[in-house]
Amino acid sequence: MNIDFQLLQDTFLNEYRYRKPYLFKQAVSLPDKETVWRGINEMYQRANPADDLFKFRKGALIPKEHYVESFNDVGRIRYRFKKAAVYEYLKDGATLVYNRINNEPFSDNIARQIARFTQAHTIVSGYLAFGEDASYKNHWDTRDVFAVQLIGKKHWSLSAPNFDMPLYMQQSKDLPHIPEPETADMEVVLEAGDILYIPRGWWHNPVPMGCETFHLAVGTFPPNGYNYMEWLMKKVPDIAGFRHSLQNWTHDEGRLKAAAEEFAAQITKSTNYETFIQEFLGDQRTDSGFSFEILGNPYSEGLPEDALLSLNTVDDSTLEKGYLIANGIKLNIDDASTSVLNTLKQEGTVSMKQLINTQNNQNRLKTSEMIRHLAQLDILEIQEREK
Repeated sequence: MNIDFQLLQDTFLNEYRYRKPYLFKQAVSLPDKETVWRGINEMYQRANPADDLFKFRKGALIPKEHYVESFNDVGRIRYRFKKAAVYEYLKDGATLVYNRINNEPFSDNIARQIARFTQAHTIVSGYLAFGEDASYKNHWDTRDVFAVQLIGKKHWSLSAPNFDMPLYMQQSKDLPHIPEPETADMEVVLEAGDILYIPRGWWHNPVPMGCETFHLAVGTFPPNGYNYMEWLMKKVPDIAGFRHSLQNWTHDEGRLKAAAEEFAAQITKSTNYETFIQEFLGDQRTDSGFSFEILGNPYSEGLPEDALLSLNTVDDSTLEKGYLIANGIKLNIDDASTSVLNTLKQEGTVSMKQLINTQNNQNRLKTSEMIRHLAQLDILEIQEREK
């Protein structure tokens, strides 16, 4: 399922990200409804229903023992959905929530495209319902969200923030003194194929409309100032003023002020900022598929020309700085890899044949070996064969 974002990436990043919602109308190229339902059904069938990532809501949470059972499977305790109970709750208007979906081709492809468009790590949740009851009351999220409607439709009401840029510990339910807005600034009915971008802090109330509905909520997690301050705490032990025991304000005021000035200098040091960004990106991982028959096979003749390749990284903007960070590996870019990686950045998915045809005869073998090496390092992903 490919996404046509309908906006230039720079336009989104400079005019909409963190600022205001945006409706990407009919952005997802959906297969037929039967194929989409098959993907949804298989995704839930493979999951562990006993995990806390699963929640059944009809206003309040439905106790898990009402729809999950355990059984002894030849000496091992396993868990499964009580399907009859699940069906009845869904018929009665409940919403089945599946948080942190990963390693699912059905959702991974969508999440990867959004991650590259926003240059931010993503986490995916799914919401399945057939009734008219809201799964949550009006609330804000502490991350930007892309609501990707894949089946049916859902009504969304959005209101501008009255608490700016909330962090993960500042959820609306935990700050009851912040009043809910009395009016909506945007109302929209999401239909299959639509995507709604909701910046963090924007109040929203998604409500099913008495029909089948399934959407993925793709949250994006770029670095923020709080993350930077957490990282900078590693610098505190190096500042002598912070190592002293405290006695009283008269005694400690001067030393603390001097230490604060030293710490402020660390905050505004560009090398600290750049090191933090690199470490933040280095901690992120992107799910990708195996290619045993090519990359793990000592008898393989290499990547076939019709293999389709893509960058397996969240943020490829660092190519402009001469390096790329993907799945914990920092790759310094040399002349041989620059054209290949920039082509993948610009095109998204490119065949092996296209990549090696950009090289002269002398460099084709070298380029082919370099691409295979990058795929083995999980910096490139072999997605499929060209049709």
